[in-house]
Amino acid sequence: MLPIDDDIDEAAMAEAEAALRELAEQYPAYAAADVDQMAFTLEALRSSGGADAGLVGELHGVAHNIKGQGAAFGYDLMTSLGEALCLLTRDKSALDPGAMASVAALIDACRVVLDERLVGSGGAYGAQLSANLGLALKAA
Repeated sequence: MLPIDDDIDEAAMAEAEAALRELAEQYPAYAAADVDQMAFTLEALRSSGGADAGLVGELHGVAHNIKGQGAAFGYDLMTSLGEALCLLTRDKSALDPGAMASVAALIDACRVVLDERLVGSGGAYGAQLSANLGLALKAA
């Protein structure tokens, strides 16, 4: 076994933490692109009357990315919204008008989280947003 140099480990950790902070700062910009993609896909789905399995699958895929990435960058509420979007679209070949309205509301909430930089659970604003959507925040 090779000896471990504590100075190198500390330097590597500091470098990794700095890289993660930089990625976290960039997260809202690239997550906004995912939100835009979901909005575009939802409009296409509405045009098809909600019955396009490929578009529903695309919505699910992007929602799954949001669910997985949000908390990694300190945006726990994005993860909760992504999870709700996943539940609405998982294993579906079509969405009825009510489900599409719920998807639209969740997409709008994602925009708010990113625009307002609601990190963590979003504080009081995030709690109100979740309550309005009927979501339960996960304990951080």
